[in-house]
Amino acid sequence: MDHHQIARDLIELESITGNEEPVVAYLEKRLGELGLEVRSEEVAPGRRNLIAGPENPALLFCTHTDTVPPYVPLSEDEEYIYGRGACDTKGITACFLAAGERLLSEGLDDFGYLFVVGEEIDNIGAVAANRSVRCGHVVVGEPTENKLALGHKGVLGARVKVEGRACHSAYPAEGDSAIHRLLGYLQQVLRADFGSSELLGPATVNIGGIEGGVAHNVLAPAAAAEVMIRVVSDIGEVERRLVECFVDPATGEQDEKVTIEVTLRMESPVFERLEGFKETVVFYGTDAPFLRDVGKLVLFGPGSIVDAHTEGEKISKAAMDEGVESYVRMGRLLID
Repeated sequence: MDHHQIARDLIELESITGNEEPVVAYLEKRLGELGLEVRSEEVAPGRRNLIAGPENPALLFCTHTDTVPPYVPLSEDEEYIYGRGACDTKGITACFLAAGERLLSEGLDDFGYLFVVGEEIDNIGAVAANRSVRCGHVVVGEPTENKLALGHKGVLGARVKVEGRACHSAYPAEGDSAIHRLLGYLQQVLRADFGSSELLGPATVNIGGIEGGVAHNVLAPAAAAEVMIRVVSDIGEVERRLVECFVDPATGEQDEKVTIEVTLRMESPVFERLEGFKETVVFYGTDAPFLRDVGKLVLFGPGSIVDAHTEGEKISKAAMDEGVESYVRMGRLLID
C-alpha cells in the first residue's frame, strides 16, 4: 500500500467530529483489501468504531477517525502533505495500514486495528471500545515525532458558574457583580499549586472562556468560566484543590453562589517502554487513558503536535516513511 496516497485519500474526506463516516467507510474497504475480518460497533447514531483482525490479538494499532474544525483541503509539495488531519491522525492511519501489509507479508498476523470516533471532543469511541475490545498491546497513534512517549498529562476540565445580583452600576452596594466575584476566584485558580511530576513537570492551568453580564452599566447577575488543568498527579487531589480556590474569604466556607461542574476527567496514563526506540514525553491529551483496559499502552506516531489543529497542518513524507518502518519493528517485537 502506498501510505502517501492513502494519506491524501483520507485528507480529502472531511471528518470533523460527528462526521467520521466517510473515513470509516474508506478504512472498512481498505481493511478488507488486507484480508482482515472487519467488524463495526455503533457508539452513537450514524457513528461507529471499526475493529479488524483476530479476536484478542497480541497487538492493535489504534487511532481516531475524527478531526477538529475547520476543514483544510489537501495540498502538497516535495517534502510535506498538508491538510486537516495530516498529522492528527490521517497520516498516521496511512502508516498503520502500510505497516500491517508488511507484517502480513512476513507471516505475522496476530494483530489488528481499532479506529475510534470522537477523540477530539469527548472520547466516546475509546470509552465504548474499552468495554469490549481486548489485546496484548495497543499502539495509540498520535504525533510524537517518531519517539516513544513515556507519558502525557491528564486533564481536569470544569465549568464554573457564579450567581450575582443585578443593579445600576452607579450604586454597586445595591447588587453583587458575578463577574467581579468570578475574576477574584480565577486569580486564586491561576496562583494555585496543582502538583508537579518528575517526568511531566508542573501541572498547568488555562482559563479557556469567560462569559457573563448584560451591559456596561449593570452589575452582572451571572458569570461563568471554562477551566482546564493539565494534571500530572492524583486527579482527585487536583479536584479538591480546585474546589478550595472557591472558598469565600469573608466566611472561610465554600461560596454558595459558586457551582463547579466537572466536564472532563482524564487521568495521566502509564505507557510501556520498547527497546530500541527514542523516548519523549508529551503534554497533550489522547484517547489512551480511556483505553487502559484494552491492553498495555504504547504511544507513538510520525508528525509533530505543533502542526496539529493549525491552518497549515502538515506531515513530512520522510517522517511517514520512518513511521511505517517503526510500526513494523513494533509488530515484530510485540507479535508472538
